[in-house]
Formats: sequence, C-alpha cells, structure tokens
Amino acid sequence: MAGPQAPAYVLGVGTGPHDGSAALLRDGELVVMVEQERLSRRRYAMGESPSAAVHACLDDEGIGVADLDLIAVGWNAPELAAVEGEEFDETRFVRWLLGPSAAERARHVPVHFVDHHLAHAASAFHTSGLPRAAIIVADGRGESVATTLAVGTPDGIEVLKSWGLEHSLGHFYGWAAEWAGLTSWGAGKLMGLASYGQPRQQVPLVAGLEDYAVSTAPPPGTPVRLQYAVMRSRLRERFRTANFPFAPALSSDVMAYADFAASVQHALEEALLALARAARRMTGCDTVVLAGGVALNCAANGRLAESGLFREMWIPPVPHDAGVSLGAALLADRELRGTPRRTYSRMRGAFWGPRTPRSGPAAIGALAQFDVEECPDGTVARRTAECLADGLVVGWWQGRAEIGQRALGARSILCDPRRRDLLARVNRIKGREGWRPLALAVPEEHWGRFFEGEPPPAAEFMLTTRPLREAATRTVPAGVHVDGTTRPQVVRPAQTAFHRMLLDFHELSGVPTVINTSFNLAGEPMVLARGDAVETFLRSGLDVLVLDNVMVRRPGSPPPRTRAPRQRGLSFTPWNRSAATEAAGTGGDAG
Repeated sequence: MAGPQAPAYVLGVGTGPHDGSAALLRDGELVVMVEQERLSRRRYAMGESPSAAVHACLDDEGIGVADLDLIAVGWNAPELAAVEGEEFDETRFVRWLLGPSAAERARHVPVHFVDHHLAHAASAFHTSGLPRAAIIVADGRGESVATTLAVGTPDGIEVLKSWGLEHSLGHFYGWAAEWAGLTSWGAGKLMGLASYGQPRQQVPLVAGLEDYAVSTAPPPGTPVRLQYAVMRSRLRERFRTANFPFAPALSSDVMAYADFAASVQHALEEALLALARAARRMTGCDTVVLAGGVALNCAANGRLAESGLFREMWIPPVPHDAGVSLGAALLADRELRGTPRRTYSRMRGAFWGPRTPRSGPAAIGALAQFDVEECPDGTVARRTAECLADGLVVGWWQGRAEIGQRALGARSILCDPRRRDLLARVNRIKGREGWRPLALAVPEEHWGRFFEGEPPPAAEFMLTTRPLREAATRTVPAGVHVDGTTRPQVVRPAQTAFHRMLLDFHELSGVPTVINTSFNLAGEPMVLARGDAVETFLRSGLDVLVLDNVMVRRPGSPPPRTRAPRQRGLSFTPWNRSAATEAAGTGGDAG
C-alpha cells in the first residue's frame, strides 16, 4: 500500500538589485517568507544574493534544497540580461542564488523565470481571494516595462497594456525625492512632505483621462543602458529651471520643497487615477488589486479608494519588489500542480516570518544590567498598556515577524497617541525627521470612532490614508498628520496579544488606539530576531523592550508619569455611518 504523498514544495525568490526575498509554498499554501534585508541587516539588501532568505525559509520548514520541486524567480533574468546587452549563465546564477554547495544539491530542481510585472501581478491577485479583478502594476522597472495593466480570472492573468521604461512612475517619484534632498530612496518622506504644501507647480508628469506620460523621456532609440541616466539628467534640468527652489538637495531647508512635493504627489495620483479608469474600462471589473513599489504610496492609494472607481481595492502586505518571490511561487505552483484554474483564498494576515529566526547578535546577555520582568501568562499586554499610559516608549517584539515595510504589531515601536510631544520623541529615538508623521493602530471594533465607513482591506497592512473624524483628532494628536489624515492599521481579534494590549490601553486611557511605527532605527531594516531587537534597544532611547512575555526596562528611563486623564470620548456603533456622523458633528472631514 502506497504511503502518503510527499508535499509539493515551490520556492519563490526575488533576485533584483534590491529588496531580495524568499517565499516557500507547501502544496500551494504559503508557509514562510522573509526579506533578505532582515537577515543581512543592510537596508534594501542592495546587490545582495537572497541566499540567506532562501535558507532561512528552508530551515524553518525543516527541508533542504533537494526537497524542492521547483524554484521560481520573480525576474526573467535571461530576458533582463538580453535587454541590458549582457550574457546570461544559468549555472552561475543558481550558484549565486543558493550558494555553491546548495546549488550542487539542487541540480535536479528546475528553475522557472517569471516576468517581473507578472510576478507582481500574481502577488496581488492570487492573495486577494477575488475571482476576478483589474490589476495595476507600477514600479521603477521590470525587464522592459515600468507600468502594466492586466486582468486576473480563474484562468490566470492576462496582460492588457504596458508602458515602457521611459515612463517609469517609480523612478520619476524617486528622482523627485532625491532632488528634494531626501535621497532616491526617500519616496515615503516625499509623500509625508507633500502634505505641508500645495500642488501649485508644473511637473513633467502629465495624466490624461486613461493615459499618462513623463515628458522628460529620452529620445526614441536611446539604448536601455543609457535611458535612466538621460531621464535623470533631463528631469533634474527641468526641476532646476521650473520648480522652486530651483536648486537640488537643500536638506537644511526641506520645507522649501513642500509645494514641489505636493505637486509631484498630485501628479502621481492623477496618473494612478488615469490608469485605474483605463483598467476599469478594459476589464469591466469593479474590483482592483495593486502591486509594485508605487503601491506603497498610501496617499495615492487613499485617493484611488475614495474615487469610487472600484467597489473593492486589495493591496498585499508586500507590494514592492520583496513581493515578487511570493508572486513567482504562486504562478509556478499553478503550473506544477496542473491546476490552471486554481484559485487562492485571501491572505490571512502578514505574519509569515520564520518561526525560528536566528538568535542574532550576542547582545541578550547585556540585559543583565536592566530591570527584567517575566510576565505571567496573559499579562504582558496589560503591563505594556500600563507603560504606554505612563508615557513610556516601548519596543514590542511578539511571535512571527510581519512581511513588508509596515510594522503591524509584531516588530513595532509604540507610544501614547494622546501626547503630541511623543511624536517628536519617537522620531528622535529612531533618527527620523521631526516633521514626519506616525501611524495609528486601531482595533476593528473601534474603527467607527475614528473613521467613516468600514475599514478597507488595505488598512489591515497600513497601506492607505484616511481622514480622521474631527472629534477624534483632538484625542490622538500624535497620530494626526498636518492635513488631518493618518495611515491607519485595523487590528483584528485574531492578532491576539496586540489586540488585547489595545483594549487594555483603552480601559486605562479611554482611547482605543496607540501609535505604531516600525521597530528599527534610521537607515536600518526592521528587527527580525530577538537579538536584533535587543541590539536596537541598547543603541536607542527606548524606555521598555517587550520580548514575548519578558519586559525589560531601562535603568534611568523616565519614571512613570501621572497618567493623562481617561478620555470620555464619544461612543460610536461600528459601521453605523449616520449615527457616527451625527455624533461627530462634521462627519470627520478634517482634511
């Protein structure tokens, strides 16, 4: 009698010039995923092989490379080499990807190369749980395209239209951030700066009804290897002659670029809306999924959600390049398992990091000089809420890490949202610019107190902005940006410890939300292992570190303050828009 069938394993790998990652599927289900930067501790993992991420996934599942049925790569590396005028050697590539000895053991494992934008599209559509959806992919570049419209159905993904590298929205926005002194990796900073200005300037990104163009594109026939240098040079010349303050990178005077940032942001939003209108018409779908680095732009996502073009919008927790490992694996799984009409359920949360991450630096022993308390079962949430209500800033490490660039309650820095001074303090602790906003984590059942309507799917992963109700802005000043919006995270009861802590903080303070930002310092990736958290705690000004059920308090940290008065806020019935609007007076139109 035959024994049980061995599981089918598909390894997805992201191998681009930045944000490498690995994702492992067992019988079509995601079991573990991790970004290379979390392991190497180098932000964006620029130019790195994702081999550490690969082996972290395999170790977590307890298998080796020889147990894999297929390796799927989220870049079509042979095509990319051809576009760049280079030769491609698959054997050398696999050795770089896995390491020499692992590559030898994996000689029998086929390697499948997936077009970059198709991998992005799959990472969004095949995690959405939607039977049919329009797909928008926009980033810096794929092999030869920068923007793609597609449609997803049970039969698969069909590309409908693409825009070339010369019209890259991702590079346009990144180079604009560089011009403003925020570096080409400062897209998130430029988005935050935009709220301080008005879109009064003309920028070389023009959108029509269903199309867009970057007007500084290089002349036709420019070799691909030279296109970006030409585009960047033309763009900088345009900014120098047409956009105040007519000079690059005056970082000591960043607010001089506020109108410039607002104009660039507005142009990006108009381009995204044009793409959305085209996708709606071409697909006939009333649902849409987004992927690519541009999908990290929360303000643009919020504008699209408010446009009413689609009934529902889904963005995965890893829309940027780290997500192509997952997308490539999902596409390859359909082929491997011979189920071309296979559909996938909606992704359950973002907590897919390795269950047994490396212990990290040998810094845990250094905690002997600190006040260490082991909290009895079920009490760490309450003790953490008490620290937050006392005005302390907490580093929070719980269970499996979240994937993506947003801290969602596994690797977070937390503080009391009622105190605006803590916004400045957290930014100082992290080494961030003082004008940058922080986000709010809100329990699902209290969403209606702060926002109109139901929480959108993108709010689960902190990938959209929403205006706060006017009545709510006065209770959470540390979580309100200058335009009256915040980047909310909806926290569901399934996220047990974090959700419990929010409810305990509500009981203590009267406010059912806390400030939640990523557990890292400037220029570093989020912490992964316990040792990473300890080392970051030791180098920072955090008052408290929580490691699962262990609480570590810094000697000499600010003593517990007299707690702020408990807020006797308005009571809202979740999802009851009319009652909440009446109670709030203005319906929360604060921005």
